[in-house]
Amino acid sequence: MPAAVPPLLPIATWWCLVLLQLPQALTQPQLDPNPEKASPAGQAFPYLSLDGSPLNHLLLDPRSGHLYVGAVNHLYHLSPDLQVLSSSQTGPKLDSPECLPPIVSRDCPTARVTPNTNKILLLEEGVDALGSEVAARSLIVCGTLFQGICDKRSLGNVSEVLYQTSNPVDTQYVAANDPRVSTVGVILNQKGVGLMLVGRGYTSKGPSDIPPITTRRLSPSSSPVRQAFSQDEELGKLVVGSYSEYNNNFISAFNHSDHVYFLFSRRDMWHRKEYRTYVSRLCAGDRSFYSYVEVPLECSGGYNLAQGASPAEHQGRPALFVAMAAGQASTPTATGRSALCVYGMSELDAALQRAQELCYTEGGRGRTGQEEAYIEYEVSSKCLRLPKDSLKEYPCGGEHTPSPIASAVPLSATPSLTRETQLTAVTTATEAGHTIALLGDKKGWLHKVFLQPDTSGTLYQSVLVDRDSPVNADLILDQSGQNVYVLTDSKVSKVAVSQCEQQPDCQSCLSVRDPYCGWCVLEGRCTRRLECSREGQANHWLWSCQPANQPANQCVTVQSLTPVIQSREEETQVSLTVRPM
Repeated sequence: MPAAVPPLLPIATWWCLVLLQLPQALTQPQLDPNPEKASPAGQAFPYLSLDGSPLNHLLLDPRSGHLYVGAVNHLYHLSPDLQVLSSSQTGPKLDSPECLPPIVSRDCPTARVTPNTNKILLLEEGVDALGSEVAARSLIVCGTLFQGICDKRSLGNVSEVLYQTSNPVDTQYVAANDPRVSTVGVILNQKGVGLMLVGRGYTSKGPSDIPPITTRRLSPSSSPVRQAFSQDEELGKLVVGSYSEYNNNFISAFNHSDHVYFLFSRRDMWHRKEYRTYVSRLCAGDRSFYSYVEVPLECSGGYNLAQGASPAEHQGRPALFVAMAAGQASTPTATGRSALCVYGMSELDAALQRAQELCYTEGGRGRTGQEEAYIEYEVSSKCLRLPKDSLKEYPCGGEHTPSPIASAVPLSATPSLTRETQLTAVTTATEAGHTIALLGDKKGWLHKVFLQPDTSGTLYQSVLVDRDSPVNADLILDQSGQNVYVLTDSKVSKVAVSQCEQQPDCQSCLSVRDPYCGWCVLEGRCTRRLECSREGQANHWLWSCQPANQPANQCVTVQSLTPVIQSREEETQVSLTVRPM
């Protein structure tokens, strides 16, 4: 391949230009069939051991990048590099789930020194309806002590209590008083009023009339009965006929568009009596819960119990990523068999809207006459035959519309990936338009999965984070997207999402099959795409995950160079012989 070399042009630079014009080979590096074996056994990452096992919750402040950890009897404030900035001890204290606070020993014979398990850890922004900051941002902290009361803490120093429920009344009992019973929360701003929607399971001791979903006021008003964290008559709640029968195991709560969603599992009380996973939805501005509707989720293969979830995007479209496990017979106990299933939010909303429409206008019956929507939670409402435009006129319901509505038809998905170890957590990242799912499991592993446009997934690497210590559902990417914070029973770890720079040459870079990585030709190093200066030009950045239906990227090597030595002052012909590696 002869070419004229202009004066003063280094041969090494000219060689790079020749490399870009070479035809590509037709074969790709093969994926190691055992990713856990192939993963870097000695991959180093920073971690911090903390008191308060098991650690319960992890929260990232998107403004500062600081972390907050809720644990048993402890609360921590960490820097992005896992340095403790402040901490506070939240227990143990004299308490009993059978007694109402304040606890006095002579009035409560079952009172014991009791640990305080963190149940809710959320960030309150302190903004009005227009987004203007009107109050200090704060940390919302709720535990199992004193019937699940909450307080507000300073983001700069978690030992500084900004608001505390000193003498709580029954409307201020928020979280479950049992460490084994789930509680989730999500914060809303309705016309300048800060609210927290809380989902909690049923507890057999203590107050037995707290609904599965309630709305809580975050700031006290002028009225003495409207205290912070209270649930008063003006605020919505999910009314149920039997609290013990509808013992929802809540997994997560989140906002999307103009709605609030809850993900939970429970026994199907209406049909097969089997445990299933559900998603429910409310209009964000619906204080009466007229708009409440839920739909069961189906993950093909018998994966019926949600373990963790993450609302994110796939291929530019909103989606809900759910780590599912197969239940043990007809029980709420998860087995080791698990899967990742992805549900498009548009498909989910369509399923929820169809259930509403059928219950509003068709008596809950579909075109074939089969029941496809019904009233749940043993309340007196029933599906009706209202005018056909009722849903359009009342998208968030009204006093005359039926509720709470449930769909009898599940929203189904095919697993993106299946595992024989129980998955416990999921989060996602987007790199150059590609979706990567990060999955935690019960044995302390972090799995990295490359998702195709059709949501099928390829496991390309697994990293042991904390042996035999379950990964907490709060799996969070840092501000840069280059690391993921992993919470286990007693540690917070900061694990790199990729280690492209550790691949020493082109061959190893392409062989790693990491969607983050590619060979930056002119710079001669393995990089993420945006780290390569000419990544937008053809053949300048060779992706390690080139699709099978495209010509494979192939490294080349120089076999011979003639002449070997050449004066920079003299123009001459140079011949290179190259071959694929």
